[in-house]
Amino acid sequence: MIFDFQLEYTFADDRLADIDRQLKLLLTTPIHTMPLDREFGLDMSYVDLPSETAKVRYVAELTEKIPKFFPFLRLQQIDWTADVEGHVKAKVVVKSA
Repeated sequence: MIFDFQLEYTFADDRLADIDRQLKLLLTTPIHTMPLDREFGLDMSYVDLPSETAKVRYVAELTEKIPKFFPFLRLQQIDWTADVEGHVKAKVVVKSA
């Protein structure tokens, strides 16, 4: 299973481009690989799990990691889509805390 994501924001801020860059970094970095902060990133072991299990693990990971590294944000929702080849896409929606 391959995950792709799209970020959507429910607030406007001058720092939006920087927040976007940082969130993309969090969502694409495997945990334990960021120098000076080994807890930054996601545990990517869900990638080889069955689709529904992987979704649950991904949501749990984001629910924990987004407020940890971005205390001013909260995960609002994740919308899932899949193509005919089985690639799953997550639309991650965050809101201001």
